[in-house]
Amino acid sequence: MTTETTVAPPAAPEARAVPASTAAAATEAVAAEPAAPAPATWVDWLLDALRHEPAHALTLFYLGASALGLWASYWFFASFGIPVMDYMDPSDYITVGLRDPVNLLIVALAMALMLLLNFHEYAREKGQAYYERVRGHWWGRLLLVFPYREKRGGFLQRVMGWSGFSFPTGILLGMIWATLWLTVGYVQHKAEDIRNGGGHAVRITLAHAHEAQPGTARLLGTIGDFVFLYWPEQKRAEAIAVEAVGRLQSVPATRTQAAQPATRPAVSPAEPAEPAAKPALAAAKAAEPALAH
Repeated sequence: MTTETTVAPPAAPEARAVPASTAAAATEAVAAEPAAPAPATWVDWLLDALRHEPAHALTLFYLGASALGLWASYWFFASFGIPVMDYMDPSDYITVGLRDPVNLLIVALAMALMLLLNFHEYAREKGQAYYERVRGHWWGRLLLVFPYREKRGGFLQRVMGWSGFSFPTGILLGMIWATLWLTVGYVQHKAEDIRNGGGHAVRITLAHAHEAQPGTARLLGTIGDFVFLYWPEQKRAEAIAVEAVGRLQSVPATRTQAAQPATRPAVSPAEPAEPAAKPALAAAKAAEPALAH
């Protein structure tokens, strides 16, 4: 006779109550964990890069001046019907911004103005204490006109759920747009002044020639392999290869003036009417022989 033995399964462990002190400690530990850092913006990345390598500011300035110089050259030479981009070498693209000091001045003013307009946002990101400390100075009240206010969502974020462009991004895009079109206005005014006789007047002597070309031209500019001239008398612009130029001589510029219409002098009322008197005198002389007979 076989005796079967049944093995009972192990009993489940009894759930133990967690003391209140332990639960409170765990909650405090979770709350003490640092929050995830906010995603870095392009402004934070740029400021961090410039803080570690200040020389990058010169690189940004040079790139901005080169891009603005290329834009200005295109519109300036287009005013005279010259497709200057077709004449440029790769080296001209990175040096064209240095040919006119106005390009450097415009880029420097744009960068300075952008920093001033963004200082309000920078001070608010630093916190209220820093904001109020800066406003304690007289110059701080000029930069931070309004009192400190927490950052709030704009209209697009409240209605459509899209925060839109950040303030620094909006300032950057607006500054680029204004700088480009103000530069177009400047170069078009410069081109109009040259058409009216202003600009750098020169006499050109071609290579292997002994006499200068008749008339004076206006020097529009030069690039690596070409010289650009404008002839006010013929209202003609041309590009001449550097190898074909023997000599360029600067001469005083004389502005062309519109020819004044010739005015006919008025006849004085005191003058006698001689044309009417001469026929009467000739008729009297012809009648004298008839009376004598």
